[in-house]
Amino acid sequence: MTDWSARGAPHCRGGDTHRNMLGAWIAASAMVAFCGVVMFGPHALTTLIVAILTAVAADMAVAFALRRPVIGGASHACLIGLLLGLMLPATVPWYVPMFGSLVAIVLAKGLFGGLGHYTWQPAVVGRVVVQFLFTGHLSLTSALAMSPVLAPDHILAGDIDIDHAQPITMATYRGWFEVDGPARADAWLMERPVQALRRFAEGKIPPDGDQVYEPLLRDALPPWRDTLLGMVPGGIGESCTIALIVAGLFLIYRGYLRWQLPVTMLAAAALAAAILPVESGEQAGGYRWLPVLAVEQGRAVGLAYVMYHLTAGQLMLGAFLVAGDMISTPMRARGQIIFAAGIGVATVFMRLYGTLAGECYWSILIMNWLVSTIDRRTKRPVLGMAA
Repeated sequence: MTDWSARGAPHCRGGDTHRNMLGAWIAASAMVAFCGVVMFGPHALTTLIVAILTAVAADMAVAFALRRPVIGGASHACLIGLLLGLMLPATVPWYVPMFGSLVAIVLAKGLFGGLGHYTWQPAVVGRVVVQFLFTGHLSLTSALAMSPVLAPDHILAGDIDIDHAQPITMATYRGWFEVDGPARADAWLMERPVQALRRFAEGKIPPDGDQVYEPLLRDALPPWRDTLLGMVPGGIGESCTIALIVAGLFLIYRGYLRWQLPVTMLAAAALAAAILPVESGEQAGGYRWLPVLAVEQGRAVGLAYVMYHLTAGQLMLGAFLVAGDMISTPMRARGQIIFAAGIGVATVFMRLYGTLAGECYWSILIMNWLVSTIDRRTKRPVLGMAA
């Protein structure tokens, strides 16, 4: 058999291998996972462990059944399980991450030929499937809009059980470090910021006189600082914006994530949130365009509204860890710009006018489906051949 490997000059062997790449992605995801475990306690750790172990076991089982080696070893399956766990809230039962990992590995990865051949990001496929199968645990219905977050003196070891969390009234809430809630409570129950933004876009937060955005910021959302530090309810890896940015910068520094993807995705989402109209709440069918320009009592409330769209929900997790999967994204930088812009705009659009929870994950799957088209449209012309 002919050996096609490059052995001499002018060829050179790159220093990176797929194991190095997967190791870097796992390390970046682990940074975010650590912050999630700190904020959501042992339940978060259990969810992550179940998702990872199930993914690794399922990957080995698929390889054995198909009689082929596991490309990438257990690292890729570990990464899929870890990402899936980060997309789930800590309050889900153990069988939710287990089933999600099985779907991700067996259906989204195994049936398409394994590493390097799948079309849709496997962890995201697992996440959206369990959203349908376990609606009572994952959809932002009226019963699930309220979610728990550990109290400051109960981080790491507190009980995140939603049935025993003490409710917090957002109108009197001044931040995670300054809450006046019950001192003995392990966790506090509060509305997810994404749900408040949804209600506002539907005109369900009435204005206070001539103030339209101030009631949202004052009575329905936590301080923006809390969304940066992760002191808000949501998925295990969705809350801490600072940890996600650090993880993304690490991957960009290592060369495994193009900076164009997260920057474009966040810029497109910010632009969509700045332009797309919301119901005014004053009269049926009344809409306010260009929210970013809103100023009330000398405060740039419109800009604050846009910033909450960036740091609340799944957008940061999608931009820095989930959407950058090398297999299911366009190959070229300009293709990734188109890909990321589509995710950013679709995420905000579905958040404002849609009904499904996990809008960023649905946006990623839609754009995954368009990757081959984007690659064809953005390919470089070959010298000496007609365009």
